[in-house]
Order: sequence, then C-alpha cells, then structure tokens
Amino acid sequence: MEYVLSIAKFGQFSQAAIACNVSQPALSNQIKKLEKELGTEIFLRLNNEVRPTACGARVVEIAGRILNDAQKIRDTATEFRDPEAVPFKIGMTPTLAPYLTQYFSELFNTLFPSMRVTMIEDLPQNMLRMVEDHTLDMALVAKVNNSEALDFTSIWSEPLFLAMRERHPLCRLPSIAPEDVPEYDFIRLPHSFGYELEDRLPRQDASIRVTKRFDLTALRFETICRHICHSDDCTIVSALAVEQFKRDRWPLCFVPFDSPGNLRNLGAATRPNCPRKPLLARIGAYINQNPPKGVEPTYAQKN
Repeated sequence: MEYVLSIAKFGQFSQAAIACNVSQPALSNQIKKLEKELGTEIFLRLNNEVRPTACGARVVEIAGRILNDAQKIRDTATEFRDPEAVPFKIGMTPTLAPYLTQYFSELFNTLFPSMRVTMIEDLPQNMLRMVEDHTLDMALVAKVNNSEALDFTSIWSEPLFLAMRERHPLCRLPSIAPEDVPEYDFIRLPHSFGYELEDRLPRQDASIRVTKRFDLTALRFETICRHICHSDDCTIVSALAVEQFKRDRWPLCFVPFDSPGNLRNLGAATRPNCPRKPLLARIGAYINQNPPKGVEPTYAQKN
C-alpha cells in the first residue's frame, strides 16, 4: 500500500522507489504481484509517467485510509508508553520560529528533559498537511490559517505592529489604521501572518512602487526587516518579533495598529483524538505561567 501511494504521488517508479527506500525492480515486482492477485491493472505505464487506472484511483484512496488507520494504531500505542520515549515534532512559521527557538528549547527542557524534539520551519499550509499525514505532532499557526480537518487549541493572542526605521515620519504616531499605511512604501510577505486586518492593508503591487530607485521582493521575513532599517519602506511585524528586535537593538521603531483585527489568535493545530494531547496540556500550562514577552496567554485546560 505504501508503494501504491508513493507511485500515485510521484508518477514514476524510480522516484517512488527512492521515497520508499527500495530498489526500483523490487517495487515494480511487488506492484506486478499485486495486480496479478487482484486480476486488474492498478497503473497505466505511459512513456514519461505512471498514472492510476480507474480501479487504481479507488485503490489509492482506500490504501490512504488504511495506512492512516495504521498510524492511529501506532499513536494509540504511544499513549501507553513513556511520552518522553517518543520524539516530538513541532512546526512553526518563518515569522515565528526565529523568535521562539530559545523559548521552546527551554520549555521542552523543563517539561520533558529526556525527550528528543525537532522544530520544523515551514509555511502554514505545508505544516498543516504535515500534521494531517503524521509528519508533525503539532503546528503553531494562527486560528484563521488553520484547517477544518484539524483541531485548534488557542495558546496566546498577539498584537500587530507597523515597523519602520528610527526617525521615520510615522514613528511619531501613537497608533495607525491599516488604511493609513503608505502603499508606496509598504512591503509584505506573500503569505498571511494570521491577522484579520491584513485584508485592509495595501496590496503588494509592483506598479505602485515602479518609481522606487531600489525595490525589494523577499521570501524571508528577516530580509524585509533588515531592508527597512536603512530605507523609507515599512512592513508588519508581530509582538514576538518586536520584542526580539528590541533586545537585539535593531534601529527600528514600531507603531501599534488600531483595532479591530489587530490581534491574532495563535495556537496548536493537532489531529483530532491525537494521543499526544496530554503533552499539549502541559505545554499550555507552562505558557500560561511563563509566556513569551509581548503576548497574552489564552490557553484554557479542557475538562
């Protein structure tokens, strides 16, 4: 079943074999044996790709459900073992991970000193898929970015700021509305931070900034922030980033946004009935007592 899913995913026997850590002839022979046992072809072998037949498409769907249920059996067994004996994988977005590596390292060292923990940085949509397919135990995401297929447990709320260089004319403002952000000087990432007011901010439009002598399009949040240190451009930053920039003495100033929509509900995306949720309860309780600077804890223990 793993071979069938891998072939359907990659569309090639060679790549599927690499992903399954077997030789291509071994994988191909197993598929031929399966097709012989079933009495029908599962895959069409074309010149440059392998594609499921009509029957094969249904087999792929069923195999996915069976393997998912098999993983649930492993998860159930996890409940009855020492939780620290099983590695823990947590995902964070590029706008969170740089400011939380030390915090979560200390958190896990305090709560689960013997457990191996891996933090994975990726975009929200990618991390949610990894939670669904059991690659991650949980992902830290904003509630507005969460998937309906996953549970969401609120951990903290966090305000949004407009960041710009020191002595920028906007630094004198006590607060700012999204509609007042200068579109000519505004740079944003292509993905959402998870704040409702982001829809009211200027859209990234190259034609608006066409007269800029030096323009920037970036995939990394820190690249944008380093750029605005020496330009008239501005960008949005979360409270976590603000506190880190202040500690690192970056030459930036930060203006809070007017409500509504200036807070994001950040929390843990997990699979329904995930057996590792007792760990989340301990993590949430720790955050309530020792929150990162700049956020307001929101975790509530469920009965």
